[in-house]
Amino acid sequence: MASPSLDSDTPEHQHVADHPLTKRDLQVLLLDATADIKAHTAAELDRHIQGLNGDIEALARRTNQAETQLTALAESSRTHSQDLTYLHGKITSSEEELEDLNNRSRRNNIRVRGLPESVPGDRLQATLLGLFRSLLPEAVDRDLEMDRAHRALRAPALSPDTPRDVIVRLHRFPIKEQLLRKAQQNPPSYLNCKLAFFQDLAPLTLKKRRDLRQLTLTLTHHGIKYMWGHPFKLVVRKDEQTHVLYHATEMAPFAASLGLELLPPPSQLPRRPGGGPGGAARADERTPRHTPRRRVMTAGGSPRRP
Repeated sequence: MASPSLDSDTPEHQHVADHPLTKRDLQVLLLDATADIKAHTAAELDRHIQGLNGDIEALARRTNQAETQLTALAESSRTHSQDLTYLHGKITSSEEELEDLNNRSRRNNIRVRGLPESVPGDRLQATLLGLFRSLLPEAVDRDLEMDRAHRALRAPALSPDTPRDVIVRLHRFPIKEQLLRKAQQNPPSYLNCKLAFFQDLAPLTLKKRRDLRQLTLTLTHHGIKYMWGHPFKLVVRKDEQTHVLYHATEMAPFAASLGLELLPPPSQLPRRPGGGPGGAARADERTPRHTPRRRVMTAGGSPRRP
């Protein structure tokens, strides 16, 4: 049996030949394919969007938790900051009170600098009594009574050839003031060694005065009188007005309020070798004797005598 020829008309070919694809048929096929693609794409998008929604909701929960924690931390930080400010103020106040008490306990003390080490400890009072008599010849021995006298501890960096300061406590405060004043006017000497008398001060007070060295040098350069107050402050009289400085951080605006420009800071302060915070006051650190020492600030800011 002969096979049909390839180019012979079979039913399938006959059907295709009888019904050729038209433009409408292509449009229908394209619309169907597009609908299928859209449906598939929409399903995939829905699936992914649902996953994204879950991730976003989880992220939102975590964000809310983080915001809640941050709010709590901010409130805690604010409270701690307030507590630290309060405690800092209390510590500063306590330090100032301790400094004032320290200075009050030393108010009858004099530091004598330059007395040779050849003077033994058991001869200190007798030697000092002779010096005090030369400064106050009109005073009787009872007025020059001393509670105690001893050498200060030697600072580690102090040269062995430098005599240690002698700290002497006078029994009567007015006599101590007179001795300081007389010693400034006419410095005494012992065995050809010049001596210097200083008010014994707390280490913190000496540090505060050194911190104001730039200002005191400026005031001295312009011939402006000043004095130290207790609790710690620097009192300046200029143009019949009283100006008070309490902290070294306010030094620049304080000088500006006086119409002054601060001198350049000294590159090296002339300090006694080994004179750490516990050393005696230098000449620029002691209370100037050209202004009244015992003054009280009135409410209006003007000084008056007690």
